[in-house]
Amino acid sequence: MVLPRLATRYVLPLFLPLAGCAHVSPPVASPGEMLAYELTLAVSPQASWAGWHGGAGEESGIYLQPLDEDGVLQGQSLRLSSEGKTFAYEPDLILAGGSPVAAWYQKNPFTNELSAWLARLAPSGQRAWLVPLEQGADWSRNPVVRQAGDRLLVAWIGQPSEGTSARDPAIVYREFSLAGKPLTPPREVGRADRDTWNLNATLAGGAMVLVYDAAGASEVNELQLIEVTGKGARQVQLTPDDGHASLYPDLQVNDAGIAALTWFDERDGNREVYLSVGPLADFLAGHMPPPIRVTHGEGESIGAYLAWNGDRIGLVWSDEAGGERRIFAQGFDSAGKPLGAARQLSNGPGQSSIPAIRASGEGFLVAWNHYEMEGTGGHAQAIWSRPQIARFDP
Repeated sequence: MVLPRLATRYVLPLFLPLAGCAHVSPPVASPGEMLAYELTLAVSPQASWAGWHGGAGEESGIYLQPLDEDGVLQGQSLRLSSEGKTFAYEPDLILAGGSPVAAWYQKNPFTNELSAWLARLAPSGQRAWLVPLEQGADWSRNPVVRQAGDRLLVAWIGQPSEGTSARDPAIVYREFSLAGKPLTPPREVGRADRDTWNLNATLAGGAMVLVYDAAGASEVNELQLIEVTGKGARQVQLTPDDGHASLYPDLQVNDAGIAALTWFDERDGNREVYLSVGPLADFLAGHMPPPIRVTHGEGESIGAYLAWNGDRIGLVWSDEAGGERRIFAQGFDSAGKPLGAARQLSNGPGQSSIPAIRASGEGFLVAWNHYEMEGTGGHAQAIWSRPQIARFDP
């Protein structure tokens, strides 16, 4: 049973310029405060939800919380993952029939086993069903889920376990009903690497299109694309073997069949965000339209994600500004032309990372976690890490 947990409500206004802002006192963590990492969003005309992994103290579960039409967190956060001595990470959230469906993966701290899961939240706030994502003896991680009609299309990375350590990681695909019942057996649709840690997906014509980075026969990781249909799957490499890593892609397609692809690349001597926009057919043929460089700062520009709203693209990323990591956003038209300058969305003491963006009304909702760490460690060294949500209207 899902036990509701109390979460603090936070919202940031639309971009405020740094100059002239009032002084903001350093946040103070309260005992037992919810810690939220790597937010995800699901937005529809009927409902909107945020999700994250985290919890109180050192726990890491999957939590969901509804949003109002302005993107403000409402009520209580609800735990979707099971209780227990496992750590859950990186949820991917959609709305199916108005109810949240999430995919994530967990790590067993005693065996290091990685297992991916799929679950749905019932209107009562309790978990309606929970199913594992697996294939044979392999471990599973980094799942994504999309809805096509009455089917849930799910993909994940099949990670070799100790018993299958001679295998290479694979991209695995399976379909489920909206009630969580398997409709197809799991099948391998592409190859990945042990350092492939990002899998994103979109739908085009009822088919799932996946993007990620992997080296394969290349010297460093390059962008890979897989189209999965009922007849099979095909994998193409999008970026050339230029010796510079191309990492963490996100691909989305609008109703006119125009695709937008973003990622961060090291081709110019620094990690910078790039954007390529053009017909999806070109991407599927391995002919990615010429990309534009979005960022030009001295700091690392990483963690780029995007969404379509009609014929406009909302692009968000994490960047270094004045020694702090902040969230930036910029709008583009369907030809990839900027609609204005980049805007800084996050501010105040602390750092910001890993944004998510979804179309909402005439613009977009953007979510991220704002945090302070002791040193440069992981979650266990977080002093506080809070969900932040803002509107972006290019």
